[in-house]
Amino acid sequence: MSRLVTDVPAEAAVLAPFVDAGVFGPSEVQLVAAVSRLRLPDGGSLSVEESLALAVAARAPRLGHVCVELDQVARRIVRPDAAGDAEDDELPWPDPETWAAALGVSDLVQLAGEPVDGPLRPLVWDGTRLYLHRFEAYERAVADDLARRADGTVPAMPGVELLGLFPLPADGGPDRQRRAAEVALANPVSVIAGGPGTGKTRTVARLLAAALAAPDTPIREFALCAPTGKAAARMTEAVHAAVAETEAAGIVDGAVARRLREAEATTIHRLLGARPGAGFARNRTSRLTHDLVIVDETSMVDLPLMAHLLDAVRPEARIVLVGDPEQLASVEAGTVLADLVGPLRSGGGDDAGPGPLAGRVTVLDRVHRFAATSGIAELADAVRTGEADRALSLLDGSRPDLQLVAPSGPTSDDVLDLLVDAGVGVVEAARIGDDAEALRRAAAVKVLAATHRGVNGRFEWEQRIERGVLDRVGDVDRRGRWYVGRPVLVTANDRLNRVFNGDTGVAVATDDGLLVALPDPREPSGIRRVAPARLHEVDTWWSMTIHKSQGSEFPHVVVALPPTIDSPVLTRELLYTAVTRAREQVTIVATEETVRAAVSRPIARASGLAHRLWP
Repeated sequence: MSRLVTDVPAEAAVLAPFVDAGVFGPSEVQLVAAVSRLRLPDGGSLSVEESLALAVAARAPRLGHVCVELDQVARRIVRPDAAGDAEDDELPWPDPETWAAALGVSDLVQLAGEPVDGPLRPLVWDGTRLYLHRFEAYERAVADDLARRADGTVPAMPGVELLGLFPLPADGGPDRQRRAAEVALANPVSVIAGGPGTGKTRTVARLLAAALAAPDTPIREFALCAPTGKAAARMTEAVHAAVAETEAAGIVDGAVARRLREAEATTIHRLLGARPGAGFARNRTSRLTHDLVIVDETSMVDLPLMAHLLDAVRPEARIVLVGDPEQLASVEAGTVLADLVGPLRSGGGDDAGPGPLAGRVTVLDRVHRFAATSGIAELADAVRTGEADRALSLLDGSRPDLQLVAPSGPTSDDVLDLLVDAGVGVVEAARIGDDAEALRRAAAVKVLAATHRGVNGRFEWEQRIERGVLDRVGDVDRRGRWYVGRPVLVTANDRLNRVFNGDTGVAVATDDGLLVALPDPREPSGIRRVAPARLHEVDTWWSMTIHKSQGSEFPHVVVALPPTIDSPVLTRELLYTAVTRAREQVTIVATEETVRAAVSRPIARASGLAHRLWP
């Protein structure tokens, strides 16, 4: 954890040793000082327990936690990447029992379940977990909304036909895809979970086809959405491909297929009408008009955003949450999808319960993307289950689709040569104005780095690849950062130019000069050209972070991990997410020790949502 030089005012003096140890920064210190000043003179100064409760509750969401458990503070707040060390043990934390007793009688603390009496209190304590008030409110709102929906009803859908869309499996086993569709169409809320290639998007496309084809269907308007622009674009592409498959097989009629081909996924923020600094246009008083809302990549949705989304969906509408609970959670606080799936994550039956979501969660477990002997599928499973020895045995060089490469040496140079070769192909296609080929080559092999900076980070790979490509092609005309063949990743939403965070493109030579080709399903060619001057927030896309890669797929993925095993970003979910972005080949640039550390270290975020949904 980086340490900041922070002045500690007298009102927050109790935090001084924690600030010196790098546990708390300016925001936590100033919060405690401000509350202490408000307390004086009538209420007296804050106690040690109250001061530290405010500080850890404020710190927790910055580390992805919704709440904090007092006996886990050293591991979750001080050292989120490992158990506390000797230095952590020397910090003057209160005894958990004494701390809990103090919180139970503090006027800064609202006890969970009790009516609010008087002014709003900044903390909520449920006897086990401590929250900032707004995060407890978000968590309670999500749990209560899902429980209400689970108890509610939706308009009947008579005559819906699923058997033709979901033929029985050849081996006679259960068809979880069809079950997921049945549950989604029969309930106000449902969850479709599963790893890569288990048919989540196929299920979505076919349940939509069934809903639209049913006589007197109540589904007049539906929405497809995802947390990021890239994930939304990927969802659109995948649904269109699944629809084309069903239409070619004669499973759906032309009218239904045409309507599905016209469907375009959007970001959740855009669906809700996000207004910077002013919340969302769609909310409880101005709800979405859709009869069915399907959310892809739900693992990337943070707790506050899920609360706002549920608030905006009409109670009588259906909402289907789709995603892989083993992937990286949202950048912001919460582990929403993992909490929704609950005990099913560890292999429980579809009806595991009790709880409001019992019988409404379907986990797809048949992998269709990879062959039965796929090394990628086996590696992903080994990482997911925390089996470091099995993961390393799969990376021993005996499998053509898996490779472990030391960060330096001849083999690492070979990986760089491969990436440079691919980059030269991008420039060559861009020079002749072949948009589609340039985009295809730009996505053929991609470096996914765990970090932006440092050894083996995104910036280092970007510079090495770009330098190698430009040295090889020689006479590329450069205009500042722009040059023919430059691949770019959009980093901010820009509605005026119809580009969104996560969109990708390539600068190509045209009769009108240098333009950026961007995939766009709304265009007849599937590609749109934009002047570079109109793209204000872009990064060069020779490499990207693993976090940014969520919602994407590439034929060949090069996973670049940090060189030290104590890096806090090195986790099981990070490696699993990176590996499962690949369709054909995975190359991991790391030491065996680094891979072992990642596989052995699951993310442990504190949240109470699973306890509310699966008591």
